[in-house]
Amino acid sequence: MRRIIALLVVAMAGSSCGGGADTGSPGPFPEGAFAFTASSTIAVGTERLLVAVSNPDGSRLAAPTIPVTIQVWAEGAEDAAQILPGEFVWAIPDVSGLYKATFQFDRAGLWVVRVTPDGGGPLEDFVIQVSPETSTPGVGDPAPLSETPVVADHPIAEISTDPDPDLAFYQLSIRDAVTSGRPTVVVFATPKFCQTAICGPTLDRVKEIAGQYPEVNFVHVEVYTNLDDPANLVVAPAVTEWGLPSEPWVFVIDAAGVVTARFEGVVTPGEISAAIVGS
Repeated sequence: MRRIIALLVVAMAGSSCGGGADTGSPGPFPEGAFAFTASSTIAVGTERLLVAVSNPDGSRLAAPTIPVTIQVWAEGAEDAAQILPGEFVWAIPDVSGLYKATFQFDRAGLWVVRVTPDGGGPLEDFVIQVSPETSTPGVGDPAPLSETPVVADHPIAEISTDPDPDLAFYQLSIRDAVTSGRPTVVVFATPKFCQTAICGPTLDRVKEIAGQYPEVNFVHVEVYTNLDDPANLVVAPAVTEWGLPSEPWVFVIDAAGVVTARFEGVVTPGEISAAIVGS
């Protein structure tokens, strides 16, 4: 997983160099600001695209006070571009954030993304790869029945790096939760060893709303095993079984064991609540 994340960072940095827009005045962003994808995987279908904006030195610039629009089109098909407002969401509360928008990607291949701040010209276009299929379970797919550790069999420190764990998240394995006949929310996150620095905030957002849904199972799965030996972390089997290319991820699964929503990285309590209600 660490190698995967490292490759993702390199890929995202490279993707910012694509571009053919005639960039105008940067407006609310400083000269040299650029946008790039913060999504590790986009596949054909309805997908939630995460976009970051940074200074050349890598410091993040996205802010709730800077509205943007996000435009996407399949390479060579700019006349069929989709354009939506980018909704700002904090990645790390009051520290850094991203923009998100949900688009219909109707074909595999290269797609162009353009980010335009209100009051300024577009940032340089960048290119993303849209895959024919997602590596993770998609909406409508059955959730993999992974055997994950529970607190009845392990001390909490062996199965969670959350500094303030909610023990309710460790009562059921994924298999038991998904086959219980109740809706389930699964969070893959590793607060202590997170390569993206947002595992803790994402897990906290799920914990924040869990009490509102007593009829729903909530399961936290650490990305790694061997937590007491940081130099020799091992990717958890469930991470491989679910095909996760990054962390964190949140999945909402209905009572029949079918995935109804999936969120990579940053997710808001409102998005999770809407997915639970919709499942």
